[in-house]
Amino acid sequence: MSAFPTQAQVVIIGGGVGGASIAYHLTKMGWKDVVIVEKHELTSGSTWHSAGLVGQMRSDANLTRMMHYSTDLYRSLKAETGQDTSWREVGGLRLASSFERMEENRRLVGMARSFGVPMEMISAKEAQDMFPLMDIKGVVGAAYTPNDGSIDPTGLTNALAIGAKNRGAQILLYTTVTGINLKNGRVHEVVTDKGTIKTEIVVNASGMWGREIGKMVGLSLPVIPMAHLYILTKPIEGVTNKFPNLRDPDLLVYWREEVGGLVTGGYERQPATFGLNGIPKDFKYQLLNPDWDRFTPLMENSIRRVPAVENAEVKMLLNGPEGFTPDGEFLLGPTSVKGFWVACAFCAHGLAGAGGIGKVMAEWIIDGSPEWDMW
Repeated sequence: MSAFPTQAQVVIIGGGVGGASIAYHLTKMGWKDVVIVEKHELTSGSTWHSAGLVGQMRSDANLTRMMHYSTDLYRSLKAETGQDTSWREVGGLRLASSFERMEENRRLVGMARSFGVPMEMISAKEAQDMFPLMDIKGVVGAAYTPNDGSIDPTGLTNALAIGAKNRGAQILLYTTVTGINLKNGRVHEVVTDKGTIKTEIVVNASGMWGREIGKMVGLSLPVIPMAHLYILTKPIEGVTNKFPNLRDPDLLVYWREEVGGLVTGGYERQPATFGLNGIPKDFKYQLLNPDWDRFTPLMENSIRRVPAVENAEVKMLLNGPEGFTPDGEFLLGPTSVKGFWVACAFCAHGLAGAGGIGKVMAEWIIDGSPEWDMW
């Protein structure tokens, strides 16, 4: 077992997919003296209960670039690290249920294709041919991305962690950060229940705990944990592992195949917050109580687009908290405290964006600015 480090070039707080990816990319760029501090186990916060979809189409060009980079990385991780990530490149459909949404899709496809993302516009019937259980009533058309996919969140995080460790990073599990000391207005050391690590750079990658870690250096970060709901069904007749991921942004719902059944969930218009007065210290690998009342509007929308969901047998309703921001965008970059960086609150898109998040943060920290404009 490695000795507890007394100093490090970078300390990353949080062992979710974001923290693992940042360590992976920092070490890939040549910084070896990197430490991840995780109070429980890797993925035990919110990463483990991710729905597993990886889609590239986003409303912003640089976010789309980040997602595109992620898919390229995920495709190669198993060969590099030996860790199976269960990456399945099944493609993705983004429906347009209005002419305004269709115009938006056309704009986003044109933007994405300009830097190499293989998106295309297809008809409603062509989309239905790919996902035969879909009812296309009201669907004007769709955008199709052939190299979207799904991935196992734990497998992905472990692969990134292995890549980082192979290049020198150290991962401290069951180690709780209790404070961050400053000296002359900048980060000086991270205090844990196992010892103190001197460092000039701290990355707050603690997800829904991001606000609590921010308070340690006097910052009030706009991180609000909110519950994300989805169901997992038993096998449904007609569902195959060839089904692409499906999203209907007008209905706020998504679907993907899972062992012959479907994962389906979405983003309700009046979400429920969690842990505003502090997240329990022993909160690991935990879900919140099933909330069928809150899930009902999403369930109705899911059935409206994919009627087979109505009679499907539900294995479970997952109700898991994740970090969100007021504008729904990633919280990334430097702060007013020198040496203190943030990479948390990924608004339920951290799995799809983790590869790009790690790349951006490593470039920002080492080179002073990332390849893509994050402002």
